[in-house]
Amino acid sequence: MKKHPDLRAPKHVRIRELLRERIAEGTYPPGSRLPTESELPKQLRVSSTTVIRALNDLAREGLIVRRRRSGSYVADPNRKPLIPGRHLRVGVLANHSVMPDWRFTSSFHRSLLAGLMERWHVRVPGRSAPAGDADPTRMTWQEPARGITLDFIGEEMAARRMHPSMAVVREGRYDALVTLGIVEDGFLAGLSELGTPLVLVDNPGDRFSDVADQVYFDPLPGFRKAIAHLAARGARRFHFVGGLLRKPDESFASFLASPDRFKPERGRFDPDGLLRLSAYRQVLFEQGLPVSEKGVHFTWVDKRHFADLAKELAARPEPERPDAVVCHSVMQAQGMIEIFAERGLPLLGAGVTDEGYLGPALPVHASGRAMGHTAASLLLWKLQQPDRPPLRVGVPTSAPAAQADSLGQGVRP
Repeated sequence: MKKHPDLRAPKHVRIRELLRERIAEGTYPPGSRLPTESELPKQLRVSSTTVIRALNDLAREGLIVRRRRSGSYVADPNRKPLIPGRHLRVGVLANHSVMPDWRFTSSFHRSLLAGLMERWHVRVPGRSAPAGDADPTRMTWQEPARGITLDFIGEEMAARRMHPSMAVVREGRYDALVTLGIVEDGFLAGLSELGTPLVLVDNPGDRFSDVADQVYFDPLPGFRKAIAHLAARGARRFHFVGGLLRKPDESFASFLASPDRFKPERGRFDPDGLLRLSAYRQVLFEQGLPVSEKGVHFTWVDKRHFADLAKELAARPEPERPDAVVCHSVMQAQGMIEIFAERGLPLLGAGVTDEGYLGPALPVHASGRAMGHTAASLLLWKLQQPDRPPLRVGVPTSAPAAQADSLGQGVRP
């Protein structure tokens, strides 16, 4: 039953209640766009100022979401706006090129993005923008009823940097920014100067800890369980194999096209790899096992690069040869185990993964989704409480004992 308007109420209140009634009766269903701020005054025969005041009231209540340069949308009561009355434009900046079929995006990045989208309940299929060699690669998701536009931007296909250009970021006029795996200090310094709420994901360095939230994997819990399990199986000569990053002047496309020319001396240490090395050393010390600098190696994660290291280690005399390796990735560990097995040599191994794994190595699980969930929560918290201090959050890794026991068979030849 329709309510009769209170003719004594101010005009903007009457317009507000009229729009509320039309939303309730389904004239404007959830997710639909209201007539524009130029159309409504003509339809309702009131001034634009009156309409804007009414829309602002409804937005503050969370009944509608006002989206800059697009209009006002009816909120879904079952999927409330992230921040009532506000439409957020969030830029997610990646250190790889991004294509619609994810051809140039790792499964880890897909997991991170999935975690962000799950926490923000973004589920509308994305659309990609065509990109030439000099254009940024991107995909965009829009959820008007949830009050969010998510822009996922990667480096240009022919870029000689591991991030989108700063010009593209400025053009986006984002309310908040998230970086995925970007470790270029110069670029991150530029982002921090924008004054936009910022979360650095998969970056364990602390240089920007006073201006941005950071989310990274804490390798210590998983390494502690994995090394204890390998030591219980008799391993005593542990080696660490870390991962390398390409240099800032090398594009990801060039790495994919000619991986053989990327030698270890052309790479640089991954900050995440250095954190894992620190955890590895701590756990060996806790276990009373020897820590040798000769047992620390860094190489590309790709098999064709770490195979040479595995062959060199397998050729060493037994006192200098590892009987266990702790690797940047579980596929590194598996590859080294297989090369040792071909030579009739025993080797145990563990490595990090965010996917299901049933091979001969022990997986140390690092959940990209959990990292994405954490980053999404931190960003919303920062938008709602901009004066809170920046936080550094380590998402713990794990190596379940039950799974470790089930992988005991077939590890040694």
